[in-house]
Amino acid sequence: MVSGTGEGTHTTTRRQLIVLDNGVMFIDTPGMRELGLLGASEGVNKGFEDIIELSNGCRYADCSHTQESGCEVLAAIANGELSEYRYASYMKIRKESEHYEMSYLERRKKERAFGRFVKSAKKSMKR
Repeated sequence: MVSGTGEGTHTTTRRQLIVLDNGVMFIDTPGMRELGLLGASEGVNKGFEDIIELSNGCRYADCSHTQESGCEVLAAIANGELSEYRYASYMKIRKESEHYEMSYLERRKKERAFGRFVKSAKKSMKR
């Protein structure tokens, strides 16, 4: 459907799998807005085995590797053993994986809580 605003003019109408010469695959599907990582925590761990190995030496078993004292991952970044770029990639993929592993109800609850927070912040700014 095309409206007067041009909305919908670039809408995919058929599924397509595009395979490039180097083996990279693109999937174009109608109506799909995002692609998430489901059940990817094992794959994340295998892809970042060096960071997982470092994290085994952290002082706390539930270390988030963001600010805790005694975090071996942060120590490795500080002494140049681990690049900040690799660490940032690991944290981003881990966060995405955790988000998509939440149930629909958990995500909805989190989104509503954030909406309430934004609403209250706007209200307090008006005062």
